[in-house]
Amino acid sequence: MAMISVMMPAYNAEKYIAAALDSILEQCYPHVQIVVADDASTDSTPSIIRDYAERYPDKIKAILNAQNVGVTRNCNIALSQCDGQYISLFAGDDIMLPGKLSRQVELMENDPDCVLCYHPVEIFDSDTDRTLFITNQHPREDVFTSEELLLKGGIPGGCSIVLRRSALPVGGYDERLKTVSDWLFFLEISLKGRLRKLDAVLARYRKHAGGASRQTYELLDESLYALDLFEQKTQDRSDLLGLIGAAKARYVAGEAYRQLENDPKLALKLARTVLSYQRSGKYRALYAAACFNRYVPGGRWLMAAATKRLKYVLKRMAG
Repeated sequence: MAMISVMMPAYNAEKYIAAALDSILEQCYPHVQIVVADDASTDSTPSIIRDYAERYPDKIKAILNAQNVGVTRNCNIALSQCDGQYISLFAGDDIMLPGKLSRQVELMENDPDCVLCYHPVEIFDSDTDRTLFITNQHPREDVFTSEELLLKGGIPGGCSIVLRRSALPVGGYDERLKTVSDWLFFLEISLKGRLRKLDAVLARYRKHAGGASRQTYELLDESLYALDLFEQKTQDRSDLLGLIGAAKARYVAGEAYRQLENDPKLALKLARTVLSYQRSGKYRALYAAACFNRYVPGGRWLMAAATKRLKYVLKRMAG
């Protein structure tokens, strides 16, 4: 039976990492390696990892960085120590549900052309344990090709992803991207085979105050830079190069949508940049609304009354 390595980068996850590790150890699939890489946490995360590694020496490989190296470098350190034919991506605050690893290994063993598989994920509030929503419940969210991965901005619920080791790009994650290197990483892998969806909820993604999902605007420039790097790496793929502008426009529209309620001014600023990436009819409604808000006397007051409509436009653009 094939081995699967669970790659778990961690940082200041003392409240959650024991539950994350327990959920992996409780999986029914027998050939599992857990590689935990702590990025010089300042809380008790390293001691918890050390304790688990001592208790399960045949299952857990612990890497305790002496100094903080950042998200991407820490992922590459963990990835380099994964020995399995398949790599399951997981974080120190996620939860695996029963049967996850066995079902994903089975899918990939039965489809040698599949280089990446994923499944719907339950997003839950960390403080209340309340389910907020479940990903991939509509076909428009599903991703099966490089083109769809590019235009849809990635795969929601990264803890759902299992990769075929032989399809990993040379060097792993691109370290020119210090934090949001996963989108480019998945795009490079998608060029080597098929993407498959397993239609079952098999993991829970924790949403809390310290989560990366709260930092999307701060990471916007780096996310767009990831697309510049992908463009450099796919000069021989004219079919993909023509989609880079549309991918940037969609990503910015999605960020504008996320910011609309908390910071309408920032949302409209982002909305005005959309046409710099792609001048197509799909984006004219948003651009017109943004220009109206900026240049027409009384436009700000009128736009405040039309926020719901702008939110609808942004949501449609963001997919």
